[in-house]
Amino acid sequence: MKYGLFIAAICLLCHSCIHKQTDDSIHDVVVHYHDSVSDTYKQRAARFLIDNMDVHYTLQSEGIDSFRLYMDSIFRLPYRDDLFYNRAYDTAVMRYAHLMEVNQMRIPDTSTVTAEYLKANIDSAFRMWRTKWNMDYGFEHFCNYVLPYRVGHEPLSQWREKYIAQQLPKVDKFANSQENYYYVYGTYSTVNRGIHAAVYYPKGFVPDFPATQLDSVRVGTCRTFTDLNIARFRSIGVPVAKDFVPQWGSRSMSHEWVVLLPNEELCYPFGPNEHLSDHFFGREDHILPKVFRHMYAKQKALLPLTSSGEPVPPLFESPTLMDVTDTYTPTTDATVRLFNTPAVKDSKYLYAAVFDNRDWQIVHWGRRRGRQVTFDRLGRKVVYLPVAYTRHGESVPAGHPFIVAENGTVQPIIADTAHRQSVRLTRKYRFTHWLKELCRRTEGGRFQVANNEDFSDSVTIATIGSVRESRFHTLSTTCDTTYRYFRYLSPKGSYGNMAEVEMYDSLGQRPAVKRMFGERWATPGCNLEKVFDGDVLTCYNRQFPDDSWAAVEFEEPQHISEVRFLPRNDDNFIREGEQYELYYWDGRRFASIARMEGNREGVLYVDNVPTNALLLLRNHTKGKEERIFTYENGEQVWW
Repeated sequence: MKYGLFIAAICLLCHSCIHKQTDDSIHDVVVHYHDSVSDTYKQRAARFLIDNMDVHYTLQSEGIDSFRLYMDSIFRLPYRDDLFYNRAYDTAVMRYAHLMEVNQMRIPDTSTVTAEYLKANIDSAFRMWRTKWNMDYGFEHFCNYVLPYRVGHEPLSQWREKYIAQQLPKVDKFANSQENYYYVYGTYSTVNRGIHAAVYYPKGFVPDFPATQLDSVRVGTCRTFTDLNIARFRSIGVPVAKDFVPQWGSRSMSHEWVVLLPNEELCYPFGPNEHLSDHFFGREDHILPKVFRHMYAKQKALLPLTSSGEPVPPLFESPTLMDVTDTYTPTTDATVRLFNTPAVKDSKYLYAAVFDNRDWQIVHWGRRRGRQVTFDRLGRKVVYLPVAYTRHGESVPAGHPFIVAENGTVQPIIADTAHRQSVRLTRKYRFTHWLKELCRRTEGGRFQVANNEDFSDSVTIATIGSVRESRFHTLSTTCDTTYRYFRYLSPKGSYGNMAEVEMYDSLGQRPAVKRMFGERWATPGCNLEKVFDGDVLTCYNRQFPDDSWAAVEFEEPQHISEVRFLPRNDDNFIREGEQYELYYWDGRRFASIARMEGNREGVLYVDNVPTNALLLLRNHTKGKEERIFTYENGEQVWW
């Protein structure tokens, strides 16, 4: 470990050679290129970098440096499993959390980038431009998506030559291959493979790693692997950028990914090892409220906000974000009415926020016009809350929440306390496409009893019909005598996906089980015994879709009169004995309506609930996943 720390310190010392105080000589870079047409382009490239350099910086503190050194020493150890690296991250985040904030500085590039570093970056980038595999984009595109010398707020390093040496031999074959549509696609599929992209979900702030260190990261955040691919592709002249959603509109967390931009018109999102443009396949429940692209150049649309003199949320502190939401999803311009409060009247700019399972997180901004504000290009199927951002760094409600519906209409949500209703609640978190599929997989499943171990004399005592809710369901049986064996026989194509099965005799008692048996070949940790283990988050998941069954032998023959079953699930249904509280948004906050205890049925009935209200059901016993919803036509509608 000490040896690893020593090596890491030497590496960072080498990186620091480019962090010398810069004087006016950096502007001599423009003069340096003056002899030819190609040098004219390099002059323009140098001006582009220098003119926008003032908004870029390295984030630095004693704690950040210590964090990077610690993780670098971990990554230099002989390979371990992913859990080891996740635990190392947790240790580093907890150990250095305070130190990373103390004396944190933004070291501006204008004081650290040297003329030599800038020229090396320009020359290296130009050497890769208009090679055989990337001939289809112009100079401005090159400046935006290939030329920049940094990826995030990492310490500067000589990353281009490192990744050229790694990646160029892999793609050089495309320089002499037969003409086809885009060499860049072959380049993409060659470079974006073989990445061990196990994801760490941070429990605190994780700083950017130096670009030269990214390829040694064994487990990282989505930002880590995004930065790695940006460095790899840009080093060989392939135009790419970093797009991100600051907060999903339907769940917690943000997300970042890479986009391939082979020319000025095309845009293909991707993640490590993915097929091109597959990144959002299978993410039906991940709704995009806003998507921005990190640019090197200052963006004119943001400059009025960042120079307004008002407090600006951290998301919009840098004027380098480009709004690309309508590249990904249908959008709507929403004009909303504002409250007549001091926080609103004191603000030139208001913000649109979305719910992250606990709080409202800012995702967009708009210029106030009297008592109104327009937020442009909002993603649909999302609930937004207008907020003012105070000098204390707080978001204060500035208007009623509103829905941007799938058809583009804008609907305010104002609780009607004069008209009340009764509601039926089965969950505290959205009912996803995946959960619906898991429920469907149980439909047609059969519960059977037998006196022969091979079930050659089996009798079906109950069959699962339509399953539309992810919770415990109870079936009465047709069992008319006693049997020694009981099993769940899953339908075809289901992989046996059942979380729990409970059997009850005529007295409502659960009979003693002697042993469990059935079809094996389950995926690791998902053996057939999970069907009867009492843990709702474990399940039977066989490696083959058909012929799955899990059985028990009773201590004595039993008469089974009732069966309860629970499909594979996320444990966000109503749990018996757990404590819940229902809230509605009263215009300023979530106000309590009622507290109650979960029951065996898994359904809560609540009276006296305001109509047209934004609701939230919280579990005070456990869990973090809690989602806002409206109540429409007798159902919870999730946002």
